[in-house]
Amino acid sequence: MRQLGLVLVGALFLWVWPHVTRGFATLFRVLTVALLAPTLTSLRVADLEESRGRTVEDADATLRRIERDLHDGTQARLVAVAMQLGEAKEQLAAGDDPADALALVDTAHASTKEALVELRELARGIHPPALDNGLAVALETLAARSPLPVTVDVDPAVESSGRLAPAVESIAYFCVAELVTNAVKHARATGVYVLVERQRAGAGRGSRGDRVRLRVRDDGQGGARVVRPGPDGHRSGLAGLAERVRSVDGTFELLSPVGGPTVVTVTLLARV
Repeated sequence: MRQLGLVLVGALFLWVWPHVTRGFATLFRVLTVALLAPTLTSLRVADLEESRGRTVEDADATLRRIERDLHDGTQARLVAVAMQLGEAKEQLAAGDDPADALALVDTAHASTKEALVELRELARGIHPPALDNGLAVALETLAARSPLPVTVDVDPAVESSGRLAPAVESIAYFCVAELVTNAVKHARATGVYVLVERQRAGAGRGSRGDRVRLRVRDDGQGGARVVRPGPDGHRSGLAGLAERVRSVDGTFELLSPVGGPTVVTVTLLARV
């Protein structure tokens, strides 16, 4: 009987063992995936690294464009001004007709004004002077210059507890500027509404957890979408905005059904 019992136990063990082995294998596989697979934090870090890498590339391209504009535009114009003034000086020194020298000075004066306009436009593209007085003033100035009616509604709490971080103000301003430009050029809109409000952090998180939310709505034809970079590197302006927002750990949401309206919501940390 004892031998028969051992045979039965052995048979039972042989039948159970594959299931036990399979169970341990499944457990090890689950543990391996849980321990070695990318976590939400690592995926977020990778996403931030990618977006910030593209932001650096955009900044480098912007610097090259500014250098090209300065070299081919403003610098060439200033060289022409110097040559015109030099020629006028030579004519006056040689006793030639002062009217010819005056014409050269007038031309140089006009060229100088044009160079100042170009420099002003370049400076505005780098850092709008209106931002020196705060985001609300800058957005009101932007709205006043727009060919479309733009209504700006800024929550007083946005700046009442201290200015936003300069990088946040700059990104918020350029987001609104790009979206208003899109409404003018592509959406066939008749008006734009801009809402800026501050979202307070929970208790104990500190001021850095405060967020600023922008909502830009136009009554255009809709159908806008974010075009990611293709093989040729081409992408839409909205994709560039989305990456710029993500580079400071912000969020970018687009709702644009065909027929409109288009609503873009951007959330940024008040301090980065």
